[in-house]
Amino acid sequence: MRPVACLVLMLLAGCTTTQNRHAVSVSALDAAPAAPVAGRVLADFEDPAQLESWHKYVVEGSVHDPELALVDGALQITADRSAGLFWHKLDLKPAAEPILRWRWRASHTFGTSTPLSPEFDNFPARVLVGFDYGWQDAGPAANAFRKKVQQYAGVDPPARAICYTLGGKLPASQAVDAAFGEGRIVVINLRSDSLPTGDWLQETRNIAADYRAVFGQPAPTVAAIAVGSDNHRQKAFPHVQAWFDDFTAFPASAATQFQAELAAPELQRQPPPLVWWIIGLCMALAGATGAWWLWRTRVSAR
Repeated sequence: MRPVACLVLMLLAGCTTTQNRHAVSVSALDAAPAAPVAGRVLADFEDPAQLESWHKYVVEGSVHDPELALVDGALQITADRSAGLFWHKLDLKPAAEPILRWRWRASHTFGTSTPLSPEFDNFPARVLVGFDYGWQDAGPAANAFRKKVQQYAGVDPPARAICYTLGGKLPASQAVDAAFGEGRIVVINLRSDSLPTGDWLQETRNIAADYRAVFGQPAPTVAAIAVGSDNHRQKAFPHVQAWFDDFTAFPASAATQFQAELAAPELQRQPPPLVWWIIGLCMALAGATGAWWLWRTRVSAR
């Protein structure tokens, strides 16, 4: 099924209309050999010099900047009423290495985290995979975001991204357009808010399949990966920490050894509720305009 793009301008960004797309089956990948297939480590957190390759972007509204550190061989983010990302440049071809594997943990979950509302769009841990899609068809809000990142970081952000979150309300079968992403950032919540906090959790995703499911196209080059923790709207937990480790890319031939982990439900993409509010407002406005026109026509005919 091919998607029909429909960008709706918001105050800061827009959203897309409802689109249902299904992920590529794991069985479509090449069969793995008997021996386990080795992956390629994307970042080595044993080397303190690695911190220099992770660049910060702070979201407006943060009281303090998020802090990044290496602790016990893992990447640690401390959020103190803050929201932001630390991103790392990559050159990963999903056609050759479609499987991304990492582990993460968080000090807290919030119980209200959801991308469906800007007020509750706070997650203790995020992993964003940024794709080099291009900005040629970007709308005004997306270009405004692009300019803001250029001014802050001095580089272009990836034009599309899949944001994997930890500790939210939505099931992993839903891919929701980010409220301020103008259809270019899609959120998939991998772990519910009922998980035990502080434990390491292993994730394995076929990013090529996820991209095709939500954008309806083959996945382009992954230009960057980002990690984040945000609690700038979360008053109950003003101090949160998240840890990330073992980011590794695997070829398609490794699919069989991760078959159980990749057997996730099919993704269905949804717009945030604001889209429906805007559509409803437009319909109400159109109805009111039509009624006024009929009334004016009848008055003129008298």
